Amino acid sequence: MSSTFINALTIIVALAFLAISLGLMFIASRNAFNHNRQITRRLVSGDGSEIRDVSAKRKKNIFTHMGDHLTLPDADEISRIRAELAKAGFYDETAVKSFYAIRVVSLFGPQLVLLLCWGLLWAKFGPRGTIFLSAALAILGLVGPNIYIRWKQKRRTLRCREGFPDMMDLMVACIEAGLGLDAALIRVSHELGGRYPALKVNLEIMNLELRAGRERHQAMMNFADRIGLDEAKALAVMLKQAEEMGSSIGIALRTFSDDMRNKRMLLAEEKAMALSAKLTVPLILFIFPTLMIMLLLPAGIRLAEALS
Repeated sequence: MSSTFINALTIIVALAFLAISLGLMFIASRNAFNHNRQITRRLVSGDGSEIRDVSAKRKKNIFTHMGDHLTLPDADEISRIRAELAKAGFYDETAVKSFYAIRVVSLFGPQLVLLLCWGLLWAKFGPRGTIFLSAALAILGLVGPNIYIRWKQKRRTLRCREGFPDMMDLMVACIEAGLGLDAALIRVSHELGGRYPALKVNLEIMNLELRAGRERHQAMMNFADRIGLDEAKALAVMLKQAEEMGSSIGIALRTFSDDMRNKRMLLAEEKAMALSAKLTVPLILFIFPTLMIMLLLPAGIRLAEALS
C-alpha cells in the first residue's frame, strides 16, 4: 500500500512540474510571437525586405528574445556580467539577455526532457537513480554556462598572450617610423586582424574609447582587463610614466618589447627543462613494466617448464 502511494505521489509531482514547465514555455512563446507581430505591423509599409531581415535576425537570436521576458538583476550585476562576457569574446549589446536565457534553458530544458522520459528512467534506474540524475542535470545546468564562459576567457587570454610580443614589435616599428601612439595603435589593430583576431577586436575597442575622449591610460587599463594579461597592464603603466617624465616612447617600447621576448624565451626554456620530469610518470607506468616483462618472461617460462 505504501509503495503504491509513493508511486502515485511521484507521478502527480512529475505531472505538476511538466504542467508548470509547459505553461512557462507557452507564456514565453506567446510574448515572443506578439512582439514579432508588432514589429511586422510597423514595417508593413515597406517592400518586405526589412521584414525578412528582422525575421531572420529573430530566428538567429531566439535566446535574446527569451531574455527580453526575463527579470534581470540590478545594474551593477549586469555590468559585471557584461564585463565577463566581453572577456570571453561576446561584445553584443544583447549578450547579457542571451546569457540569462541560456542559463534558464540549460536548467529547465533537461528537466523537461527528464519528465517526458520519466517512466523509462524510473523503470531502468529506479527512484534513487532517477532523482540523482535529475539533481546532476540541475547542477550541470546551473554551473555549465559559467564554466563555458571561463573556458572561453582562458582560451582568448592564451591567444592574446601568444600575439602580444608580435603586437609590441609592430608598435615599435610604427613608432620608430614616425607615427604617433594613437595612429600606431590603429595601424597595429589592422595588421593583427588575420592572425590574432582577439587582439584586433580589443585594440579596436580601445581605439573607440580613445576617440570618445577617454584617457589613454584608462583605455589601456580597460584593454588589459579585457584580455587578462599582466603584461598589458605593465605596458599601460610604462607608457604613462614615459609621458609624465618626457622620455622617448620609442626607446621605452623597444626596451619593453625586448623584455617581453626574453620572458617568452625563458618560459619556453622552463617548459623544455620540465619535460624530462613530466616524462617520468609515463615512463614508470608504461615503458618500465614492458621492459620488465620482456626481460623476465623467458626466465619465467623456463622456470615453469622446469617445475612442471
